Amino acid sequence: MQVSYPSWSRDGKYVYFDAYSGDDPALSRVRINDHKLERLVSMKGFRRTGLLGNWFGLAPDDSPLVVRYAGTREIYALDWDAP
Repeated sequence: MQVSYPSWSRDGKYVYFDAYSGDDPALSRVRINDHKLERLVSMKGFRRTGLLGNWFGLAPDDSPLVVRYAGTREIYALDWDAP
């Protein structure tokens, strides 16, 4: 298992991280007091991006933050006022 972007929860009871195991990436966390590993959500099929890879972090309420790739294929309408 490859782990990246470990982040402590605000209360210090968990470490959240991005986990890659084969072809099924997931957001996971480990509880510090008993080392229990919890898989939170699969990221399979979720198009992600980031400057240095698929970034992951935590919001102030410990909800997960990820960067989703929304390329030009997802622009449905565009209004442009030329100068």
